[in-house]
Amino acid sequence: MRKRGLVLLTVLIIALTIVTPAGATQIFIDGHQLKAPTAVENGTTLVPLRPIFQSLGANVTWDDGTKTVTATKGDLVLTLRIGYKTAYLNHQPIALQVPAKVIEGSTMVPLRFVSEALGADVNWDGTSKTITITSNSPPPQTNTVPNNQIFNDNSDPLYIAIRDGLRQAQAKVVFQSVNQGQYQMKQIQDIAQRVLIDHPDLNYVDSLEIRASYGREVEIEITFNYYFSRTKVKQMISAVDKKSLEIINTVIKPGMSDLEKEKALHDYIVLNTKYDYENYLRNTVPKESYTTYGVLINGVGVCQGYASAMWKLLTMAGLECKYITGTGIGSNGPEPHGWNRVKIDGRWYNLDTTWDDPVPDRPGQIRYKYFNLTDNEMMRDHTWDASQQ
Repeated sequence: MRKRGLVLLTVLIIALTIVTPAGATQIFIDGHQLKAPTAVENGTTLVPLRPIFQSLGANVTWDDGTKTVTATKGDLVLTLRIGYKTAYLNHQPIALQVPAKVIEGSTMVPLRFVSEALGADVNWDGTSKTITITSNSPPPQTNTVPNNQIFNDNSDPLYIAIRDGLRQAQAKVVFQSVNQGQYQMKQIQDIAQRVLIDHPDLNYVDSLEIRASYGREVEIEITFNYYFSRTKVKQMISAVDKKSLEIINTVIKPGMSDLEKEKALHDYIVLNTKYDYENYLRNTVPKESYTTYGVLINGVGVCQGYASAMWKLLTMAGLECKYITGTGIGSNGPEPHGWNRVKIDGRWYNLDTTWDDPVPDRPGQIRYKYFNLTDNEMMRDHTWDASQQ
């Protein structure tokens, strides 16, 4: 008896991802037609990220090494990697229906992602195959510049992650990159320190804990240890932003030169702030007095608070400004001190608002002894690291 062989057939089922053109789809942004290709993947309409985001006022950059798109608009920072189903808006995850992909040289993303990322209203008319995108109304015009468009800001992705983490009073930031050589521990520490120097208004941090693991990618975890609770820090940052805008819109007038803006803000700080002299003498200066919040909200501060507040206001008014730390040589001898450098008509000057405020406090009195000194003039009783210039 012949045995019949049992033939087992293994059926290999391959799931195919089908990407097809979306036909004659039209895209309208705020009433203007955008001629750009679209596609459909598994029922999800894909649209080109760059032209749409740029039409909505965002700046878009591409990192070919990591295949990462970064888009910024105002205080919003969006990062998106090709092939991944998660994007990050100010480091908060946004799930994509399908991964972002490059089609004929264009980064394509799900249509719904446009509204989630930039808050635009997106409508799809299946009958006419028309996509209508409407941006939110722009904010009222003010005399300020956005927080992420300051002169000394940095485009490094880790720098941006740390800056935004501090602005949102996050407990920590987690950052990944394939550029391991760029992010060794010394570089990470330098970038974190640079953020705190460039953004003294966000420095409510007692210390940082940095961890880095290296494999195919480097994963960096930075934990922020704040002087206050995270809830209070958020409230302090929000209060400072609101008060700063109020000050700018009150003292800065249309047509003012940079020098006039600087003087107006210098005078505001001197007239509305009291140096925390009694606590200074007792060595009991509270943490608030070292911050922008102490000067602008409490009306009390020491040099770090004065310089941080001046940086905040000058920067918001559109002036190029730096926060400087060094040594001040006063009646008690050399002491750690902070002040500002301001760029007026293409030249850098030194501004020490703290030492222009009489101590003890004398309401209504303003001095200009340390208003826009040259380096040689400032060196008579100030010293600092030249690398800060």
